[in-house]
Amino acid sequence: MTTWRSAIGIGIGFVVVGVLYLVTQGSGEWLDRAGATMLIALGVAMAFGFAIILRGSRDL
Repeated sequence: MTTWRSAIGIGIGFVVVGVLYLVTQGSGEWLDRAGATMLIALGVAMAFGFAIILRGSRDL
């Protein structure tokens, strides 16, 4: 059964991928900060949204 803690774990996974994506790009001429920022924002939004939905609903 899916719990709200596993939803937070999925969100943290996206945040970690976003941070790794930002760090592994190096310091060259081309740096995709927007992509990393969107991955981090996606992780935060997914963790928050799913945690609220799963915590509020006891039937799931």
